Amino acid sequence: MFGSPPRGVRSLPIRHAAGFLALHEGFLMSKPVSRDPIAIVGAGPTGLTVGIELLSRGVECKLFEKRPRSSDTSRAFTLHARTLEGFGRARCVERFLERGVRHRGMTFHFRGVPDVERLDFTALDTPYPMILIIEQQDTEAALREEFLALGGTIEWNTKLESVTTNGDGRITAVFDRVGGGRCRMEMHPDWLVGCDGLRSTVRSLMGIEFEGDEYVGLQFRMMDVQIDRYPVSDDEIHYFVDADHMLLTTKLPTGYRALISDMRATPVANPAPDPVAAQVGFQPVVDDWLPGAHLGIPTWNTEYPIWRRQAREYRRGRLILAGDAVHIGSPAAGLGMNNCIQDAQNLGWKLAAVASGRAPETLLDTYQAERLPIAEQVGEASSMLHQIMMAHGNSIAERLEVIRQQPGFHHRAAQRIAGLTHHYRDVITPPPGLPRLDGLTAGDRAPDIPVTPTTGVHELLSHPDYTLLVLHRRRNSTVATDVAEATAPYRHLLRTTVITAPELRPDAAGALVAHDPRVHDQYGHPTDDTLCLIRPDGHIALRFPARQDLLATALKEAMLT
Repeated sequence: MFGSPPRGVRSLPIRHAAGFLALHEGFLMSKPVSRDPIAIVGAGPTGLTVGIELLSRGVECKLFEKRPRSSDTSRAFTLHARTLEGFGRARCVERFLERGVRHRGMTFHFRGVPDVERLDFTALDTPYPMILIIEQQDTEAALREEFLALGGTIEWNTKLESVTTNGDGRITAVFDRVGGGRCRMEMHPDWLVGCDGLRSTVRSLMGIEFEGDEYVGLQFRMMDVQIDRYPVSDDEIHYFVDADHMLLTTKLPTGYRALISDMRATPVANPAPDPVAAQVGFQPVVDDWLPGAHLGIPTWNTEYPIWRRQAREYRRGRLILAGDAVHIGSPAAGLGMNNCIQDAQNLGWKLAAVASGRAPETLLDTYQAERLPIAEQVGEASSMLHQIMMAHGNSIAERLEVIRQQPGFHHRAAQRIAGLTHHYRDVITPPPGLPRLDGLTAGDRAPDIPVTPTTGVHELLSHPDYTLLVLHRRRNSTVATDVAEATAPYRHLLRTTVITAPELRPDAAGALVAHDPRVHDQYGHPTDDTLCLIRPDGHIALRFPARQDLLATALKEAMLT
């Protein structure tokens, strides 16, 4: 499982799958007239991220949240590397890093097995080789700060009552606002995005099925608590696995998170049991695994069941779903919130391009085509990790067999959990006739490689537009001039950077001289100049030899509809 790519889906033409903004003069002259801001239902991590992606590209939106205020408790508590890379491109990652604590990995302790199984995240090839432990309310606070700083607004206490579309796609959304006098609001946004979670009102009103089931009988008990005399490392998530239960402990920015997974004959009657009773119930399990450790009275605790469900449609016309509204699974390894945010990072720039009239609506077809296979892949990874940690009733030997029968499991698992293996190769197909280069290809995640002592590739992607890397390799090449002429019509939509090989002198103003040969080895070609077009979400749209006879055709195929 950890070595397999996402399932293939139908390929889309490069002009759509690469997702570049449409630049036909007539198309740009006929921008749609906006009636109301784009409506985003749900002000959790998914909705806030969609809002940030839109506002950072100048597209107005408004969030609607039925809760009276932001939550001060949470279940999710991990951000992984791929999510942080997206925040890095949006130039807001420091908001999260300053609120969280950095863990180096995960350690699995199995009953009766002297050796631990460890997943090391510090060796991952990313600017963020870690697990960032940050409670969901703090993730939301960081996102909310960025959203409001960009000029966004949130309508709290406001519930979506109905949404309809007519034959022309015109949306009518009715909201019910409570507090300070009840009132109903009707609006006509050009687009409405449902980021309203497991029990999504938007999904229900769209009539989209949410297929799946509950992990029958499995219950989670969770608390935030102080632990005195904690005998294991503070910079790892620890999983203590027995045949009939699992205990998780990890250091939070303040205190610790403790979680017990076990089987129950009856559903949870009280999702927030008395804190003293919760402490009394947890302490014997902690005593069993961590002798000498003592739990205080929890500052927060909850109990809940878990589900695995997947919608097969992410969009109908101008109504779109994202995050937990379309997929939910086992919380094993903390993949859920990350997958939701990455949906938003994929959708946001595409919706901004379409809403501003710079791309055709068909660009949004790539959202489901790209994200549904990733959701399936994340679901499969979560299920396998669930089988290792929480298949209560299965023997420890059966759990360990899953790990030990796969050579290289530990490194691949860390890469998969971090999101670094996600790609869209099956969706983004290069245009016919374009020479294929070995190595990186359309749909791959753009890896971060040092360019100069102070700048890496990912730093060059930290803006809202496309990025064109020009890998200059040949002496006396005219590639910089050729590219400048060919990309002149697109200057307001992409940023071009010329990276010159260390043995050459730069032949263009502002060119960077690579101090690390790996940037040319991976993005370029051993002997030829190369172009690499990278989408706003950090995926490669096109990589090809920078020959003059290919340049105009390749750019036209990638950039025009």
